[in-house]
Amino acid sequence: MLQTAIRAGVTEARRTDWGEVAGEELYALGSEPGLETTHYDVHGEVVHLACIADLVATAIRKPGDGPWQMPAPVQLSDGLEWISGAYLDPQGEHLRRVVLASNWSDDRHYSEARSWFSLGEVCAYGLPMQQAVIVLGQMRNGKRHGPWAKGLLHPANRKLRFRKKRDIATGFKSSWEEAWREDHDEVSTQDWLQAMLEDGVLADVCFNVDIPVPEAAARLRIMDMAKRKLERLVLMTELPDPQLTGCDWPVPCIFRGPCHAGREPQEGVYKTVKK
Repeated sequence: MLQTAIRAGVTEARRTDWGEVAGEELYALGSEPGLETTHYDVHGEVVHLACIADLVATAIRKPGDGPWQMPAPVQLSDGLEWISGAYLDPQGEHLRRVVLASNWSDDRHYSEARSWFSLGEVCAYGLPMQQAVIVLGQMRNGKRHGPWAKGLLHPANRKLRFRKKRDIATGFKSSWEEAWREDHDEVSTQDWLQAMLEDGVLADVCFNVDIPVPEAAARLRIMDMAKRKLERLVLMTELPDPQLTGCDWPVPCIFRGPCHAGREPQEGVYKTVKK
């Protein structure tokens, strides 16, 4: 849902408040088709995610930046097409991708960089990729616990903070008030992002990873592999066996619930993935 909402924001061509566009899109998705969750406050969880979508879309699409484009499909061979899941920057010089992660590590870095979503796209189009990494924080009780969603308010002057600039180990006093983004619409999106920047947390949770185009022989090897895989998929007449190693790593598969229950995914529940 976050990816779909952010896509609506960064590709918006008419409005300039693309953060609000992203938030509105996520809220609409929460209504139709709805959010599959184990938490009782579904509406609260949708509003929480909509606020995050607003912040992320505003942070990664710079003022004056035109709408991000969708690359045209690439013809491979025998009628096979590479249909991109990435973006194209307004100048057509770089591919772009948004990676949403609970946390970031060297393992996750290389996993994303070598995936079909990054390396495959770069090889298919012959363009370098700017990969925007968004570290959301852990999900607990239906909420993300990170600066995109939560800060602290000073008990007197109500200044929004995230991290001490000195004596970080001591933390904030107990009188500071926990502030969830969805509960404080008096703080604008720009002010929230500015507070993240001033406390030095924005660079920790929003940064670029550049993926260059491999040299010619390596690029040809990747594209030959893509063609072979696509050819096998076209000829496939029945579903393959599940790949259990891919259920939870590097990211949880969105279909693992019905798959492990022996059910086919429901079209209505998962149609946002195909949108």
